[in-house]
Amino acid sequence: MSKVMNDKQMLVIMDLLETTCMCCPRDMGPLLPLRIIQLSISHGVCVNTVFGFACFSALLNNADDLHNAYKYGNFALDIMRRMHAREKYCRIYPFLFCSVFLKSNRMHSCLDTVLEAHREGLKAGDVTFATICATIYCNIAFWCKKKLASVKKDLTDLGREAKVYRQESTWNLVYPLEQAISNLMGHAEWPNLLDGDAIPDESLERCIS
Repeated sequence: MSKVMNDKQMLVIMDLLETTCMCCPRDMGPLLPLRIIQLSISHGVCVNTVFGFACFSALLNNADDLHNAYKYGNFALDIMRRMHAREKYCRIYPFLFCSVFLKSNRMHSCLDTVLEAHREGLKAGDVTFATICATIYCNIAFWCKKKLASVKKDLTDLGREAKVYRQESTWNLVYPLEQAISNLMGHAEWPNLLDGDAIPDESLERCIS
């Protein structure tokens, strides 16, 4: 796939397919990335091609085809580097580093990459996906047994940043992690329950409703 897509109309279509994929019904989700790949093969690659292959890699991972998931995940990264598409880091890495590469690479090796994606997303103004990368970073840091105090500090700093960018609804994803860390550090009244000051009541109500 050495041909680069130059057709302006096709580039608009590719961008629309990627954007639609973010908000379409779940049963439609796999079809749009596959269409992106199909158009890339017939018309040439563009920055949206990276998203298509990253999604395809995640689909293969869900189907337990880890060998090809890893193969196409690296292929997506290779295209992204060739296209110099740093603004896509925050959209691509969540697919790869919260599933595919966690199974094939050491967890510690994923940390700096996901944090870099977070920073590049903020630079590009893609604050929602940048915040998603921040939540993934904190979870991986916890899973790979970083010191709890260090993970707690990261959560505090990145959470404060999420509020600045009005991404509280996205940051809700890490409230259970924050509470778990507080419990493990002995800061909770009932450490055997995942309930406490780190999980606001209104957040729980939104999740239940």
